[in-house]
Amino acid sequence: MEQTISLKTPLQYLKGVGPERSKVLARLNLVTILDLLYFFPRRYENRLPVKLIGELVFEDKECVRGVVSSCGVMRLRTGQVILKVVISDGKSQMHGLWFNQAYLKKTFTPKSSVIFYGKAEKSGKQAQMVHPEYEIFPGDVPAQTVHTGRIAPIYPLTEDLAQKGIRQLVYRALEIFSSLLRDPLALSMKNRLDLPDRAWAIRQIHFPDEERNALSAYRRLVFDEFFMMQIVLEMKKAEYQKENRLMTHGDKKAQVEQFLTTLDFELTAGQEKAVWEIIADLQSGHVMNRLVQGDVGSGKTVVAAAALVFTAANGFQGALMAPTEVLAQQHYLKLSQFLEPLGIACGYLAQNLPAAEKEKILTRLADGSVDVVVGTHSLIQEGVRFKKLGLAVIDEQHKFGVFQRGALAKKGFESAHLLLMTATPIPRTLALTLYGDLDISIIGELPQGRQPVRTLWVTENRRQAMYALLDSFLAKGSQGYVLCPLIEFKGKEDVKSIFKAYEDLSQVLSHRKFGILHGKMKSDEKKKVMQEFKEKKIDVLISTVVIEVGIDVPNANIMIIENAEKFGLAQLHQLRGRVGRGAEESYCILFSEARGEDSIERLEAFTKTSSGFEIAEKDLSLRGGGDIVGEKQHGLPPLRIGDIVRDIAILELAKKEARKIVSVDPKLLAPQNRLVRRAVESRYGISSKTAALS
Repeated sequence: MEQTISLKTPLQYLKGVGPERSKVLARLNLVTILDLLYFFPRRYENRLPVKLIGELVFEDKECVRGVVSSCGVMRLRTGQVILKVVISDGKSQMHGLWFNQAYLKKTFTPKSSVIFYGKAEKSGKQAQMVHPEYEIFPGDVPAQTVHTGRIAPIYPLTEDLAQKGIRQLVYRALEIFSSLLRDPLALSMKNRLDLPDRAWAIRQIHFPDEERNALSAYRRLVFDEFFMMQIVLEMKKAEYQKENRLMTHGDKKAQVEQFLTTLDFELTAGQEKAVWEIIADLQSGHVMNRLVQGDVGSGKTVVAAAALVFTAANGFQGALMAPTEVLAQQHYLKLSQFLEPLGIACGYLAQNLPAAEKEKILTRLADGSVDVVVGTHSLIQEGVRFKKLGLAVIDEQHKFGVFQRGALAKKGFESAHLLLMTATPIPRTLALTLYGDLDISIIGELPQGRQPVRTLWVTENRRQAMYALLDSFLAKGSQGYVLCPLIEFKGKEDVKSIFKAYEDLSQVLSHRKFGILHGKMKSDEKKKVMQEFKEKKIDVLISTVVIEVGIDVPNANIMIIENAEKFGLAQLHQLRGRVGRGAEESYCILFSEARGEDSIERLEAFTKTSSGFEIAEKDLSLRGGGDIVGEKQHGLPPLRIGDIVRDIAILELAKKEARKIVSVDPKLLAPQNRLVRRAVESRYGISSKTAALS
């Protein structure tokens, strides 16, 4: 049976598995033979050399060989049972001891050869190991062993699965099936990049003959993983550009330059670079698919405004979609201020608009009398028609799925250019992986006049002093935020709710006005509270993380975050970005009694830098690569072996090679790319017709 099954055959048909054990393996997502071959060790134990008893170093973990000379069971008065196995190497003896495992007695037959692996100890003058790992051989110890006398793989486990059991199954699968692993990489590429054969790499990653082989195998398999992923992303990009008819933009740079002169501030270098990269895309002859990434408050909206000016000047309509009504309304007000003085008509579309207003804006979009529309996901609902949509801008794009983004871009008679914006700091390493199908512009600095927000981490004993600091800011006419992880009390005295914070602050600062904002409030209630806060009718807004995205109140200069350890680094940075939006000095105060090592490291890192990109790199290093490119982000399977933090150099190499191939052969139809195409189809469960990839 084993000789006829393939790499895709269910594991239950592998000798030693069966239906019941296959259910245990399935908990680790091990379903087929191929899954088992790609179930990589998490670490290794060097169980070399295999020593004679007299060569042992006590208190170290050692491998020792000998012949079983006796085996017996002792029963203590306590009722405990000890199995003692005596082995000899011809010169010395040692004992192997197992407690309450008398059933092993039949395993150790006299005169059989054995290797023990464990901590070598001395009991009086006698050498011993307690509960050693072992291998038994009927004759002499063979040159090649599975569990001992080698660099042994250590795998992730689940209940009812032992290390020896999974190691034996992998070893058996490699013996039978590794020859079926076809190498998708051309020999010329492997030679040029100094990459070993794939089948060799699979064998060596599990059972390396020496440490350098494991490193070489790791590099090859990480390259494979990143290479196939980047092939998919490059194919997506190529297909997108081919299938979407071009919205040709002419040379209207003068209108953009005129718009920039109307601003009462100068663009930063990052903003200016992003603007002209976008304009170049719109004139390039290819459909734009660009991500503008900038820290909180870096001025992405004015970059989008410049792109919309250029679009309108070329006779096309533009649309900006935001994830929340609050953010959409703010964009609408700001873009109206920027664009309407230039004769560019702006409109707003959201779910809660009165029917008559909604009908009016829909009519104006369809007849082209609105040049730029701002809205929420309502922009992609049935019934929304554009006369000539040329540019779709999506803010906080990670809040929208791939299909929602595509739906907006395809609302016109021809597919529009797509500009994505995010204030979520994404490290370059992560951006390469998540957005390999996009071009990326980075705005790395804040506008002139902005001061870094001073960040303090304090404990409960400084609460009154921090409330005094808050009051001093309010006395100068500033406003503030208090952020809590909970809406209502949930039986956890040490976790602050917004209602408890409201109660406390109303007593301590009774002369101030407080407002409450949270996600369970109705839309009209939220808008009313936010409007009162903007109009300074509220001194302090007490809120949950609902303010994380898009709240822009330049007069708010102080923020208190309760139970700061409950928030991730990136989220803390987003929250802090709600203050410091004017020219005044600002504070972010973290209340936390954090004791855990991870929490302490996270909060210390946060207080030391105001750079979102540095914070994102730190957050990524603390959390690891994880399932960063899993289904939630891209529809791609999670990484099996690569780590985008540790293996960035391999990722960049893989991206370069993938781009080189797809630029010449976008559907991988050339004979030399046939095996790459099959590998992509097998790994991602997709056809090489890349329409399916989007």
